Amino acid sequence: MTTLQGIEQTTIEVAPGGAQTSERSIVRSQKWKENAEKFLKGEPKVLGVVQVMIGLINLSLGMIMKNTIHSFLPLSVYTWAPVWGSIMFILSGSLSIAAGARTTEDLVTSSLSLNTISSVVAAATSVISVISVVISASNYLGEIFVGIDVLMLILNTLEFCIAVSVSAFGCKASCCNSSEIVVILPSNHSVSAAVPPMLLQPLVPPVYQEKGVPENLYKNSTGERVQF
Repeated sequence: MTTLQGIEQTTIEVAPGGAQTSERSIVRSQKWKENAEKFLKGEPKVLGVVQVMIGLINLSLGMIMKNTIHSFLPLSVYTWAPVWGSIMFILSGSLSIAAGARTTEDLVTSSLSLNTISSVVAAATSVISVISVVISASNYLGEIFVGIDVLMLILNTLEFCIAVSVSAFGCKASCCNSSEIVVILPSNHSVSAAVPPMLLQPLVPPVYQEKGVPENLYKNSTGERVQF
C-alpha cells in the first residue's frame, strides 16, 4: 500500500494597507524633525540678521558715494553693485530669519535656493569691489572713498561666507537625506490565513474508471487487487 502525504501548514500574514500608510506618514514626520534640527544648528536667525545688516550698510555706503563723487565714479558704484547686491542680501537674510522662526520644508527649501543665488551675487560683487579698489587707488580718488570701497569688499566677502553656510545647512536638511530608504514593517494587527493540509492520492487508471471500480481498489498487471 502506497500513501502519498505531504504537507505542512503554511501561515501567510496580511497587513492592512491603511496601517502602512499611517506608519509611513509618522516616519516621514519624524525624519523631517531630525532634518529641521540639523538646519537650526546653523543659526539661520542670527545669520539672517547679519545678512540684512550687510545689505543695509552696503546700500547706504553706495548711496553716499553716488551722491558725493561727481567727477569719477568707482566701478562698484558705476555698476550699481551696492544696490542689486544689497537687495539680494536683504531678501536672502529675511528668508533665513523666516525659516529659522518657522522651520517648514517649503521655507527651508526656499532659503536654500535664495542663499545659493545670494552666494553667487556676493562672489560677483566681491570681484567688482576688488577691481574698484585697484582702479580707485591708481586714480588717487581719495583715501576715504577707497576705504569705503575696501569696507564694501569686506562686507561682500562676509556675505558670501554666510550665504554658503546657510545653504550648506539647508542642503543637509532638504537634499542630502532624500535618497534614504525607509523600510515599513507590517503592523502587529496582522491577519493570519492558514492553508489546510492536503492528502495527495494517485490517480486511478482510466480503464478502471470506465468499469466503475472504486477509486481505492483496482487490480494490477498480475491480477492482484491493490488497495491504497
